[in-house]
Amino acid sequence: MPTIFDKYSDEQLSRLLSIITLHLSENKAKQHILKELKCEEELYSIAKARIKGSSKNRDAAKLYFNLDDLRFATPDIVADYRASRLKCKVIAEIGCSTGFQSFAFAKTCNKVYAIDYDSRKIEYAKKNAERLGIKNIEFIHGDALDDTIISRLKDAEIIFCDPERLPEESERALERIRPNANELLRKYAKITDKVCLEFPPQIKGIPFDCEKEYLSVNHELNRLNLYFGALKKCNKSVVILPERKSLCFNGNKDLIPSKGNVRKYVYEVDEAIEKAEVKGFFASMLSDAVMVHSQKGFFLSSKDKLDSDYFKSRFEVMEECEKDKGQIIALLQKNDAGKAILRYPIDSNKYWQERASIEKELKGKETIYLFDFGKIYLCRKI
Repeated sequence: MPTIFDKYSDEQLSRLLSIITLHLSENKAKQHILKELKCEEELYSIAKARIKGSSKNRDAAKLYFNLDDLRFATPDIVADYRASRLKCKVIAEIGCSTGFQSFAFAKTCNKVYAIDYDSRKIEYAKKNAERLGIKNIEFIHGDALDDTIISRLKDAEIIFCDPERLPEESERALERIRPNANELLRKYAKITDKVCLEFPPQIKGIPFDCEKEYLSVNHELNRLNLYFGALKKCNKSVVILPERKSLCFNGNKDLIPSKGNVRKYVYEVDEAIEKAEVKGFFASMLSDAVMVHSQKGFFLSSKDKLDSDYFKSRFEVMEECEKDKGQIIALLQKNDAGKAILRYPIDSNKYWQERASIEKELKGKETIYLFDFGKIYLCRKI
């Protein structure tokens, strides 16, 4: 299938993308840009993706990928971490797309095989590698479950696969992921048992003997990696980036967390801890910590101030009261509040209306957080 590289030279592409980027900075409409330049919609998509992708990839401004590619592209921070964990002499990446993860592997491995069944993505990945000066990647177009392709990867020590999933799904299922994970594991067993599969964290049911690594970036759940064979270190793990702190759990069932009342300090815990279902195990590692009931995620509380890399936020409890708006406002005024951040369950369409109705009564300088743990607790962030 012809690509933009068959129609335009590198110089022409650079010029057109620069002009489109300029038009985008001037907020010109898509149809206006396409009509003026008489170019493909794909070029508009690339220019737009480069702008949006700058927060994901340090080299986004000079790489080729469109908005659809960007949706599933691996951020640098994740790609670099994964490349460090899967460091080896020869690695094969199945489903390389436009190459973001492959380029990270190229820094830690002597050779990288990058395979994708989409010819456009392979051509983009090749061009991207050329622009980055990367020469130790062999790009292969085709079905990774084809025996002729598998035979070309016989020297690979590790297989990594980021399978395709439908973008519109709200809930992921194993049978709708391509390539089929069971088939991939079976076919590549003749090469190596060291396999890492990226799975969507929302997937229901993981029927494999593997390490399930829940990865969060800046305390937001980002990826789920499954490590097989000799790559497996424990049953479940939680890794937080950029700190690269890792928590490993070898049990089959989580510990039952101690529950209690709200104490002097409250902690919002990284959501990967909750998703990995290791809340009790994590809480047991902290002295004096109890789990407090909330409909807004996993919270712990303690009498003395605690610290952990897995805390998303820490708060000091200032006041408590019943769920009465008048009482809440009176206590906010008492504590010199100017802003009230609502951390209790509320319809997203009503959040700002509710917050504004409270803050119009406030004239102070402090930002106070309101939590619902049975009663309303007024807290300051520490």
